[in-house]
Amino acid sequence: MSKEFIFIVGQHRTGSTLLKNILDAHSGINMAFDEMNLFEPFRKNTLDRFVEEQKLNAREVVGLIKGQKIYGTFWKDFEESRIDFDDLERCLQKSEIINSKTILKAILNLLRKKKGSIYSGVKYPVHARKVDFLISHFPDAKIIFLTRNPSAIIASKLNDEATRQRKNKSWLHRFIIHYFTILYFAIEYIISINAYEKFKDHVKLIQYEHLVTEQSVAVRALCKWLEVEFDVTMLNVSGKKSSHDIQEKTKVHGSSLDRYKKILNIWDRALIWFLTAKHFKKLQA
Repeated sequence: MSKEFIFIVGQHRTGSTLLKNILDAHSGINMAFDEMNLFEPFRKNTLDRFVEEQKLNAREVVGLIKGQKIYGTFWKDFEESRIDFDDLERCLQKSEIINSKTILKAILNLLRKKKGSIYSGVKYPVHARKVDFLISHFPDAKIIFLTRNPSAIIASKLNDEATRQRKNKSWLHRFIIHYFTILYFAIEYIISINAYEKFKDHVKLIQYEHLVTEQSVAVRALCKWLEVEFDVTMLNVSGKKSSHDIQEKTKVHGSSLDRYKKILNIWDRALIWFLTAKHFKKLQA
Protein backbone atom coordinates (compact mmCIF):
# COMPACT_ATOMS: atom_id res chain seq x y z
CA MET A 1 0.00 0.00 0.00
CA SER A 2 1.13 3.58 -0.67
CA LYS A 3 -1.22 5.37 1.71
CA GLU A 4 1.72 5.98 4.05
CA PHE A 5 3.53 8.24 1.58
CA ILE A 6 3.50 12.02 1.04
CA PHE A 7 4.92 13.61 -2.10
CA ILE A 8 5.48 17.33 -2.71
CA VAL A 9 5.60 18.17 -6.41
CA GLY A 10 5.84 21.42 -8.32
CA GLN A 11 8.40 23.88 -9.57
CA HIS A 12 11.64 24.82 -7.83
CA ARG A 13 11.64 28.06 -5.80
CA THR A 14 8.06 27.61 -4.60
CA GLY A 15 8.80 27.14 -0.90
CA SER A 16 9.18 23.37 -0.85
CA THR A 17 11.73 23.39 1.98
CA LEU A 18 9.32 25.32 4.18
CA LEU A 19 6.47 22.90 3.45
CA LYS A 20 8.75 19.89 3.94
CA ASN A 21 9.89 21.25 7.31
CA ILE A 22 6.30 21.93 8.38
CA LEU A 23 5.35 18.34 7.62
CA ASP A 24 8.50 16.89 9.18
CA ALA A 25 7.79 18.72 12.45
CA HIS A 26 4.73 16.50 12.97
CA SER A 27 5.45 13.54 15.22
CA GLY A 28 3.67 11.21 12.81
CA ILE A 29 5.53 12.29 9.66
CA ASN A 30 9.12 11.69 8.58
CA MET A 31 10.18 13.61 5.47
CA ALA A 32 13.36 12.91 3.51
CA PHE A 33 15.87 15.71 4.06
CA ASP A 34 16.00 16.82 0.41
CA GLU A 35 14.78 16.25 -3.13
CA MET A 36 15.33 13.18 -5.33
CA ASN A 37 14.85 14.75 -8.79
CA LEU A 38 13.76 11.77 -10.87
CA PHE A 39 12.96 12.57 -14.52
CA GLU A 40 14.75 15.91 -14.28
CA PRO A 41 15.15 17.31 -17.82
CA PHE A 42 18.60 17.78 -19.37
CA ARG A 43 20.21 15.40 -16.85
CA LYS A 44 21.77 12.10 -17.87
CA ASN A 45 22.45 10.80 -14.36
CA THR A 46 19.05 10.82 -12.67
CA LEU A 47 17.99 7.64 -10.88
CA ASP A 48 15.41 6.77 -13.53
CA ARG A 49 18.06 6.98 -16.27
CA PHE A 50 20.29 4.50 -14.47
CA VAL A 51 17.57 1.92 -13.85
CA GLU A 52 16.08 2.26 -17.34
CA GLU A 53 19.38 1.90 -19.17
CA GLN A 54 20.88 -0.84 -16.99
CA LYS A 55 19.52 -3.92 -15.23
CA LEU A 56 20.79 -3.16 -11.76
CA ASN A 57 20.83 -5.44 -8.75
CA ALA A 58 20.53 -4.26 -5.16
CA ARG A 59 24.27 -4.04 -4.59
CA GLU A 60 24.79 -2.02 -7.76
CA VAL A 61 22.11 0.49 -6.75
CA VAL A 62 23.75 0.95 -3.36
CA GLY A 63 27.11 1.30 -5.10
CA LEU A 64 25.79 4.13 -7.27
CA ILE A 65 24.53 5.93 -4.18
CA LYS A 66 27.78 5.44 -2.27
CA GLY A 67 29.72 6.69 -5.28
CA GLN A 68 27.53 9.80 -5.50
CA LYS A 69 26.79 9.03 -9.13
CA ILE A 70 23.08 9.91 -9.03
CA TYR A 71 21.85 13.47 -9.62
CA GLY A 72 20.01 15.13 -6.74
CA THR A 73 20.89 16.41 -3.27
CA PHE A 74 19.23 13.44 -1.57
CA TRP A 75 21.45 11.00 -3.44
CA LYS A 76 24.64 13.06 -3.19
CA ASP A 77 24.26 13.48 0.58
CA PHE A 78 22.47 10.19 1.20
CA GLU A 79 24.13 9.59 4.58
CA GLU A 80 22.18 12.56 5.97
CA SER A 81 19.08 10.38 5.67
CA ARG A 82 20.60 8.06 8.31
CA ILE A 83 19.43 5.09 6.28
CA ASP A 84 21.83 2.20 6.63
CA PHE A 85 23.21 1.03 3.28
CA ASP A 86 22.94 -2.62 4.33
CA ASP A 87 19.28 -2.15 5.30
CA LEU A 88 18.56 -0.59 1.92
CA GLU A 89 20.33 -3.41 0.09
CA ARG A 90 18.34 -6.03 2.00
CA CYS A 91 15.07 -4.24 1.21
CA LEU A 92 15.89 -4.07 -2.49
CA GLN A 93 16.86 -7.74 -2.58
CA LYS A 94 13.26 -8.60 -1.74
CA SER A 95 12.08 -7.10 -5.06
CA GLU A 96 11.97 -9.27 -8.16
CA ILE A 97 12.50 -6.20 -10.34
CA ILE A 98 14.51 -3.17 -9.27
CA ASN A 99 13.22 0.05 -10.79
CA SER A 100 12.49 3.63 -9.76
CA LYS A 101 9.31 2.60 -7.96
CA THR A 102 10.87 -0.15 -5.86
CA ILE A 103 13.86 2.01 -4.89
CA LEU A 104 11.66 4.96 -3.90
CA LYS A 105 9.31 2.68 -1.97
CA ALA A 106 12.16 0.95 -0.13
CA ILE A 107 13.66 4.26 0.98
CA LEU A 108 10.35 5.70 2.14
CA ASN A 109 9.50 2.55 4.07
CA LEU A 110 12.88 2.67 5.81
CA LEU A 111 12.31 6.33 6.70
CA ARG A 112 8.86 5.58 8.09
CA LYS A 113 10.11 2.67 10.20
CA LYS A 114 13.06 4.69 11.51
CA LYS A 115 10.78 7.24 13.16
CA GLY A 116 7.85 4.89 13.70
CA SER A 117 5.73 7.42 11.86
CA ILE A 118 2.39 7.17 10.10
CA TYR A 119 3.76 8.82 6.96
CA SER A 120 7.09 9.22 5.25
CA GLY A 121 7.58 11.50 2.30
CA VAL A 122 9.84 13.52 0.05
CA LYS A 123 9.77 16.80 -1.83
CA TYR A 124 10.29 16.76 -5.58
CA PRO A 125 10.63 13.00 -6.01
CA VAL A 126 9.92 13.62 -9.70
CA HIS A 127 9.77 16.54 -12.11
CA ALA A 128 6.31 18.15 -12.18
CA ARG A 129 5.56 16.87 -15.67
CA LYS A 130 5.86 13.28 -14.36
CA VAL A 131 3.31 13.47 -11.56
CA ASP A 132 1.46 10.69 -13.39
CA PHE A 133 4.33 8.37 -12.39
CA LEU A 134 3.39 8.89 -8.74
CA ILE A 135 -0.33 8.55 -9.40
CA SER A 136 0.21 5.32 -11.33
CA HIS A 137 2.68 3.63 -8.99
CA PHE A 138 1.51 5.07 -5.65
CA PRO A 139 -2.27 5.41 -6.13
CA ASP A 140 -3.05 5.89 -2.43
CA ALA A 141 -0.27 8.37 -1.71
CA LYS A 142 -0.95 11.94 -0.63
CA ILE A 143 0.36 14.21 -3.39
CA ILE A 144 0.72 17.94 -2.70
CA PHE A 145 1.09 20.30 -5.65
CA LEU A 146 2.96 23.42 -4.52
CA THR A 147 3.06 26.63 -6.54
CA ARG A 148 3.77 30.35 -6.23
CA ASN A 149 3.51 33.66 -8.08
CA PRO A 150 5.76 33.13 -11.15
CA SER A 151 7.36 36.56 -10.74
CA ALA A 152 8.42 35.63 -7.20
CA ILE A 153 9.77 32.27 -8.40
CA ILE A 154 11.90 33.91 -11.08
CA ALA A 155 13.07 36.76 -8.84
CA SER A 156 14.18 34.24 -6.22
CA LYS A 157 16.27 32.39 -8.79
CA LEU A 158 17.76 35.57 -10.27
CA ASN A 159 18.70 36.77 -6.81
CA ASP A 160 20.39 33.63 -5.52
CA GLU A 161 24.15 33.74 -5.00
CA ALA A 162 25.09 31.30 -7.77
CA THR A 163 23.10 33.19 -10.40
CA ARG A 164 24.49 36.55 -9.29
CA GLN A 165 28.05 35.24 -9.53
CA ARG A 166 27.48 33.95 -13.06
CA LYS A 167 25.95 37.25 -14.11
CA ASN A 168 28.89 39.25 -12.75
CA LYS A 169 31.37 37.75 -15.23
CA SER A 170 30.53 40.30 -17.93
CA TRP A 171 27.70 42.40 -19.31
CA LEU A 172 27.04 39.71 -21.91
CA HIS A 173 26.78 37.02 -19.22
CA ARG A 174 24.47 39.31 -17.28
CA PHE A 175 22.13 39.80 -20.24
CA ILE A 176 22.06 36.18 -21.43
CA ILE A 177 21.71 34.59 -17.98
CA HIS A 178 19.08 37.09 -16.89
CA TYR A 179 16.74 36.50 -19.81
CA PHE A 180 17.50 32.80 -20.13
CA THR A 181 16.47 32.40 -16.48
CA ILE A 182 13.25 34.32 -17.04
CA LEU A 183 12.39 32.29 -20.13
CA TYR A 184 13.35 28.90 -18.66
CA PHE A 185 11.49 29.38 -15.38
CA ALA A 186 8.45 30.79 -17.18
CA ILE A 187 8.34 27.65 -19.34
CA GLU A 188 8.77 25.47 -16.25
CA TYR A 189 5.88 27.34 -14.62
CA ILE A 190 3.65 26.67 -17.62
CA ILE A 191 4.62 22.99 -17.61
CA SER A 192 3.89 22.66 -13.91
CA ILE A 193 0.47 24.35 -14.13
CA ASN A 194 -0.45 22.19 -17.12
CA ALA A 195 0.46 19.13 -15.05
CA TYR A 196 -1.69 20.39 -12.20
CA GLU A 197 -4.65 21.03 -14.49
CA LYS A 198 -4.36 17.55 -15.94
CA PHE A 199 -4.12 15.74 -12.61
CA LYS A 200 -5.81 18.13 -10.17
CA ASP A 201 -8.32 15.49 -9.08
CA HIS A 202 -5.41 13.47 -7.69
CA VAL A 203 -3.48 16.17 -5.83
CA LYS A 204 -3.95 18.84 -3.18
CA LEU A 205 -3.09 22.37 -4.30
CA ILE A 206 -1.15 24.57 -1.89
CA GLN A 207 -0.11 28.08 -2.89
CA TYR A 208 2.95 29.46 -1.15
CA GLU A 209 1.28 32.81 -0.57
CA HIS A 210 -1.53 31.17 1.43
CA LEU A 211 0.96 29.05 3.36
CA VAL A 212 2.80 32.20 4.43
CA THR A 213 -0.05 34.63 5.10
CA GLU A 214 -2.50 32.12 6.59
CA GLN A 215 -0.08 29.56 7.94
CA SER A 216 -2.22 28.26 10.80
CA VAL A 217 -5.28 27.89 8.58
CA ALA A 218 -3.27 26.24 5.79
CA VAL A 219 -1.50 23.80 8.11
CA ARG A 220 -4.67 22.83 9.94
CA ALA A 221 -6.38 22.13 6.60
CA LEU A 222 -3.37 20.08 5.54
CA CYS A 223 -3.54 17.99 8.71
CA LYS A 224 -7.24 17.38 8.16
CA TRP A 225 -6.55 16.22 4.60
CA LEU A 226 -3.80 13.90 5.85
CA GLU A 227 -6.10 12.66 8.62
CA VAL A 228 -3.61 13.45 11.38
CA GLU A 229 -4.00 15.59 14.48
CA PHE A 230 -2.77 19.17 14.20
CA ASP A 231 0.61 19.61 15.90
CA VAL A 232 1.44 23.17 16.99
CA THR A 233 5.17 22.54 16.43
CA MET A 234 4.43 22.59 12.71
CA LEU A 235 4.07 26.37 12.97
CA ASN A 236 7.51 26.88 14.50
CA VAL A 237 9.72 26.08 11.53
CA SER A 238 11.49 28.00 8.78
CA GLY A 239 12.33 27.26 5.18
CA LYS A 240 15.51 27.59 3.16
CA LYS A 241 17.27 30.91 3.69
CA SER A 242 15.60 33.39 1.40
CA SER A 243 17.61 34.79 -1.50
CA HIS A 244 16.23 38.14 -0.30
CA ASP A 245 17.92 37.61 3.09
CA ILE A 246 14.80 38.34 5.10
CA GLN A 247 14.11 34.92 6.56
CA GLU A 248 14.52 34.74 10.33
CA LYS A 249 15.27 31.48 12.07
CA THR A 250 11.79 30.55 13.26
CA LYS A 251 9.43 32.93 11.54
CA VAL A 252 7.86 33.03 8.10
CA HIS A 253 7.39 36.54 6.73
CA GLY A 254 4.38 37.59 4.71
CA SER A 255 6.36 40.70 3.77
CA SER A 256 8.51 38.52 1.51
CA LEU A 257 5.67 38.09 -0.96
CA ASP A 258 6.28 41.40 -2.74
CA ARG A 259 10.08 41.40 -2.57
CA TYR A 260 10.26 40.30 -6.19
CA LYS A 261 9.38 43.88 -7.19
CA LYS A 262 12.82 45.00 -5.96
CA ILE A 263 14.57 42.39 -8.11
CA LEU A 264 12.53 42.65 -11.31
CA ASN A 265 12.18 45.90 -13.20
CA ILE A 266 8.90 46.87 -14.83
CA TRP A 267 9.93 45.34 -18.17
CA ASP A 268 10.88 42.04 -16.55
CA ARG A 269 7.54 41.87 -14.77
CA ALA A 270 5.71 42.70 -17.99
CA LEU A 271 7.57 39.95 -19.86
CA ILE A 272 6.85 37.38 -17.14
CA TRP A 273 3.19 38.39 -17.07
CA PHE A 274 2.97 38.07 -20.85
CA LEU A 275 4.46 34.56 -20.70
CA THR A 276 2.60 33.21 -17.67
CA ALA A 277 -0.62 35.19 -17.19
CA LYS A 278 -2.87 32.63 -18.89
CA HIS A 279 -1.71 29.85 -16.59
CA PHE A 280 -1.49 32.03 -13.48
CA LYS A 281 -5.14 33.02 -13.92
CA LYS A 282 -6.19 29.36 -14.00
CA LEU A 283 -5.29 29.08 -10.32
CA GLN A 284 -7.15 32.25 -9.39
CA ALA A 285 -10.45 31.19 -10.95
